[in-house]
Amino acid sequence: MRIVFLILFFLPILAFSQINQTDANGLRQGKWEKKQANGRPVYEGEFKDDKPVGEWKRYHPGGQVKAIMIYEGDTARTQLFDVWRKKVAEGNYVNQQKEGVWRIYKENLKVAEETYSKGALNGVLRRFYDTGEIMEETDWMNGKQDGNYQVFFKNGEPYMQCKMKDNVRNGLFLVYFDNGQQELVGEYKNNLRHGEWKYYNRNGENIYTLFYDNGQILNPAVRDSIDNLEMQNLEQNKGAILDPEKFMQDPSEYLMKNKTKQ
Repeated sequence: MRIVFLILFFLPILAFSQINQTDANGLRQGKWEKKQANGRPVYEGEFKDDKPVGEWKRYHPGGQVKAIMIYEGDTARTQLFDVWRKKVAEGNYVNQQKEGVWRIYKENLKVAEETYSKGALNGVLRRFYDTGEIMEETDWMNGKQDGNYQVFFKNGEPYMQCKMKDNVRNGLFLVYFDNGQQELVGEYKNNLRHGEWKYYNRNGENIYTLFYDNGQILNPAVRDSIDNLEMQNLEQNKGAILDPEKFMQDPSEYLMKNKTKQ
């Protein structure tokens, strides 16, 4: 009975002693965990020969699961959660860097897909409407916007198209009405408006043209007369019409807010 008692007494101590252990070579082995001062977990998982294996969990300060990571060699299949236990992202880490397609969620709806290589955005980034249609596509290279940048109406038709180089606009810039007619044809040079900027109505008729030289407008009188007409229109509609120039900075956000163009 005494031997049995001693075994039962020391069993919890022996079990506890197996946590956060290293072997004779200093390599982490077995179960590892870390806790806050209040006893809530920070992380928990297992090591084999100093490398994480199997399922690991990380926690928010309040104790909710923040990440679930399944290790298979150098790859960790990962799901991330907010404090309300809703998934906010999923994808793979390879050697602790994001790799491949990562899916981003909001309120359990997929809102974006991002493509990574060695931790940097590399490939196509897509954003989605809350009903699932593609809203925006951007080409990335080594963490910078480089290539095509497109924004779409919900029906899949293009709203805006332009070329990007090293995070700035360079080249042709196109904007469309929802009936497929071009609304604007222009060009950027090192993020500055350059050359002819032609504006059209919904019937495809050219209504005015502005000329630029490296961002400097060459016919300001035309611009000023158009601005005056637009200001009058805005006043008549009591601000119901969004500023049409906003699509220059954030076309996808402008498109989402301007319900008349969806």
